[in-house]
Amino acid sequence: MTLDAKLTEYIHANQSRFINDIIKLASQPSVSARKEGQVECSKIVKSMIEEIGGSTKVLELPGAPPLVYGEIKSTKSSKTMLFYNHYDVQPEDPIELWKSPPFKPEIRDGRLYGRGVSDDKGELVSRLKLIESYMKVNGEPPCNVKFCFEGEEEVGSPNLEAYVDKNPDLFKCDAVIWEYGKIDSEGRPVVGLGVKGMIYLELKVKTLSQDAHSMYAAALPSPVWRLMRLLNLIKDSHERILIPGWYDKVQDLTEDELKLLESQPSEAEELLETYGSKEFAAGMSIAQAKKSLVARPTANIAGIWAGYTGPGSKTVLPAEAHCKMDFRLVPNQDPEELYSKFVSYLKANGYGDVEIVKETMEPAARTSYKSDLAQAAIKGAKEIFQKDPSIEISSAGTGPLYIFTRRYGVAGLDIGISPVDAALHSPNENIRLDFFERGMLWLGQTIENYLSK
Repeated sequence: MTLDAKLTEYIHANQSRFINDIIKLASQPSVSARKEGQVECSKIVKSMIEEIGGSTKVLELPGAPPLVYGEIKSTKSSKTMLFYNHYDVQPEDPIELWKSPPFKPEIRDGRLYGRGVSDDKGELVSRLKLIESYMKVNGEPPCNVKFCFEGEEEVGSPNLEAYVDKNPDLFKCDAVIWEYGKIDSEGRPVVGLGVKGMIYLELKVKTLSQDAHSMYAAALPSPVWRLMRLLNLIKDSHERILIPGWYDKVQDLTEDELKLLESQPSEAEELLETYGSKEFAAGMSIAQAKKSLVARPTANIAGIWAGYTGPGSKTVLPAEAHCKMDFRLVPNQDPEELYSKFVSYLKANGYGDVEIVKETMEPAARTSYKSDLAQAAIKGAKEIFQKDPSIEISSAGTGPLYIFTRRYGVAGLDIGISPVDAALHSPNENIRLDFFERGMLWLGQTIENYLSK
């Protein structure tokens, strides 16, 4: 079913107002890492849902920012579409690299710049304004609509599952449109079919009660060297994780998925140039890199620190050393089970005294490209962009999509409005204004196609 001409006309005619709503929302700082502005931002989100005719509930848990729930009923379909987004953003650092203030969004050369204008406030507003367009043109959405807008995705969504556990009927749905979607450098819309899981933890190695003069390194143990030896036990030079049983439940891509992967463009093709690397990890080929991004677990050192790191010299033997790690997981890998294997492995190798702080535990989630929802998005992309979309079997990143797909047994995917060079989590985050409109139309066409199945 083709989108109604009056609907597309309304969307086009109201672009300036829609962009102003992104500016309004992105002007409110809501940095979850600093617990800054989340309550204030949730109030703006709540009012935006109500302004388009939705009923709202503000859900609260001790120590958690509010989760804003919204709902609009429809008489046209019994199906329910849930839109998940988040209103929190990453810190704006390094502030000196921004060309305009991060929380004063600014339009330049056909783009809107500001922290959160893409990830994820622009995407959030695009969903609200699409439904507003349906309400204004048709008096109701094409199906039942639910909004789940949380305020701590950027710190791992530690309370989202508890919110859903406490309100299981509230979030019941037939399909999920996930938080984000991109349009690649060739103008191809990207259909994202899943996310990897993650274990995020911190290791603390302590060998002394206090820092010592480095002359005593001749006799006292160094936590830094000990940490380095520990890390060398986790992964080999071929990028293979050495923890026993880590790959036991990893399933290779099916023959159909491999063919699909081979036929699709991939962000791997631009990684070397973008990040200034001469080669991929372990010397892998472009084909191996494409597959690794989609279907291979990782063990990454996200940060490591100890001792003195200031200017000049300070001869010190640190008392302790720290390391933050993220392990990306693929479908069927259970983070709790793997965490136990990790702890056992450290103990078996003489590191049972190392303190481990567990921070994030999220399983992977993936939707088949053959599902009705995925096929609706693929068809919709061709109809709106007049070109075949790029089909991403899985993002290399992570999000709590599993909370919905696993509990309710439904499909979920990423489609949206953001350019591939949106500078997510970086200075000068942005969206292209022309992609914003076309992304909205794509989402509307996807819903129409899905409902016609």
